[in-house]
Amino acid sequence: MTPATLTPLSTDFHAVMNHHAKSFSWAARFLSPVARRDAALLYAFARTADDLADEADLGPQQVRITALRELLEQALKPVSNPSSLANQAGSMLRRYGVPDAVLETFVDSLKTDADARHIDTIENLLLFAYGVAGTVGQMMRPLLGAPTSANSHAVALGVAMQLTNIARDVVEDAHRGRCYIPIEWGVSAASMSAPQSDSEVTLAFAAIQRLLSLADDFYAFARAGISGIPRHNRRAIRIAAALYQGIGRKILRRGSRLYWQGRTYLTPLEKLGLLSKTLLLPDTPFKTRFVRDVWHTDLKHLAGVPGFPNERLS
Repeated sequence: MTPATLTPLSTDFHAVMNHHAKSFSWAARFLSPVARRDAALLYAFARTADDLADEADLGPQQVRITALRELLEQALKPVSNPSSLANQAGSMLRRYGVPDAVLETFVDSLKTDADARHIDTIENLLLFAYGVAGTVGQMMRPLLGAPTSANSHAVALGVAMQLTNIARDVVEDAHRGRCYIPIEWGVSAASMSAPQSDSEVTLAFAAIQRLLSLADDFYAFARAGISGIPRHNRRAIRIAAALYQGIGRKILRRGSRLYWQGRTYLTPLEKLGLLSKTLLLPDTPFKTRFVRDVWHTDLKHLAGVPGFPNERLS
């Protein structure tokens, strides 16, 4: 297996995003044509890399890891096939000035995630969330036309979305031998994936509530920087944040009784309601009485990670 066998045609980038990114594709409709094209290319690349880490159907683990390594090499260096997905994505990111270290951290984080694992601490949970999603926020930031000063908010939005994904996918991840709820929170991987008693259900859902509360702090911090995005792309990111956060809020509304009965998702009508509500809000800087500085309180231990934007941690 090689990355080429997993590469969609360039004309299919939008189709890949529309098929797999059910929430983000709604928001992407509000991007400028250039930003939407580039976001679709970035999503197709990131999705290909993520599938190599996740999908056992694509081959033995070592073969997939090798393919991931080749995908990264093609993105970082000129290759004989400039039309390949990885080379197109890499060329685009270099054009926008995204440091190679950001892309390397993204792929390296996926490679370490190919094994069965149970995250032990909240610090390692956030390290993982930065590696697989905060980096994507960094890559998206220049595509949107936002200044470098918005890096911290872009990272925070990526982390928030990943925490929401984790809260939604506990059972699905368990089937792959993974649990991202920190061991230090006092729950086991088995009880998170299939709690057997009322007390286990209560403890497991409390951990999911805690995870979503953490995600809300990251959403709030991210929204504080959305005004830095040019107006023609700003609505799309506001909508994306509202849709992803809406998944978490639906998880909480459904409660522990329904959580383990099936994956939580937003219906088209629910998405339309959130989209309409977001569009009706005034396009003004985000204001609230309190936004926790997750950059200094939660992510400060990531200052040494290659590619991590340290401008606000100095």
